[in-house]
Amino acid sequence: MELRLQNIVTPFFKLPELTIASHERVLIKGPSGTGKTTLLHLLAGLYTPQSGEVFWDGESLAKLSESKISHLRKENMSLVFQNLNLLPYLTATENLELVGLNKNAAQEMLSAVGLKDKSFSRTQSMSLGEQQRIAVARALGLMPSIILADEPTSSLDDKNSEQVMKLLIEGSHNPSVVMVSHDHRVEKYFTRILDMKEIAK
Repeated sequence: MELRLQNIVTPFFKLPELTIASHERVLIKGPSGTGKTTLLHLLAGLYTPQSGEVFWDGESLAKLSESKISHLRKENMSLVFQNLNLLPYLTATENLELVGLNKNAAQEMLSAVGLKDKSFSRTQSMSLGEQQRIAVARALGLMPSIILADEPTSSLDDKNSEQVMKLLIEGSHNPSVVMVSHDHRVEKYFTRILDMKEIAK
């Protein structure tokens, strides 16, 4: 799935053009406050710019209904954002089942991110790092065409950061990955690294 932004204007930045090719791995870095999360929301069709267009596979989102955008997002994208969107009173397995994974698939994904022993624990009892790994497991389990991730390693130690990044980048279905982060540890996993201060004005 190719994503393209053209002549984007928001209250936070202006961005002449940005294209993310299918199967590309792009890291967008920069300090807090430079608009990285807004950029990710634009790519996901969750934020409408003041002017300019967002294209998914050449089709302008401005010409699509909200229900069509939601359907395309559900079919093609997985999102890992900082608020994580986990239900705290549900177990890790149940949170993955909510997005359509069966119990076996959910437990396999939790095992892949090192949380097999937390499968039936409620997420409210877990650390932020453990919750981040659940969010990554949920995103990967959906087998998306593209993964958009906002600081998914920010609360992880070196070992778990490496484990999560290898899963994101080396997934068997080879999704596009767009990550925004100021975590220098992840740079080695990307084929293109962009500085938010240089691509946006």
